[in-house]
Amino acid sequence: MSDWNISDDRMTLEPRQRRSPSRWIRENSLRIAVVIGIAEAAVTYVIGIRYMWAVGLLAVFGYWYVRRRVPLWLRRPLWIVAMSQAIAGLAVPALLGALFISFVIGAILLLMMVLVMLGDLRRT
Repeated sequence: MSDWNISDDRMTLEPRQRRSPSRWIRENSLRIAVVIGIAEAAVTYVIGIRYMWAVGLLAVFGYWYVRRRVPLWLRRPLWIVAMSQAIAGLAVPALLGALFISFVIGAILLLMMVLVMLGDLRRT
């Protein structure tokens, strides 16, 4: 396709952006960290590692400690590692907390329905 515009429409020619691995990592670093963190949380849950939250905490503090001391090209991969460890440490407790909350809500609803049914029994 030609870069020349022969019509009367105004057209701005912009140089094509070069695709580089560092740009791709910069644009997708959160997605990469979330996918790695969830996969790691699933593996550690199946294996039975219970203190993944401590590993995540150590990884985040380690990143905070070294982030200004490492070269710029290494900072983003270290951020991805620290974030994936934090997500892996939070995923299982968050899932268990959500299950606990749903069980409590289900029990409250069941108790309300039992009271409604007892009231219905008195009317008949």
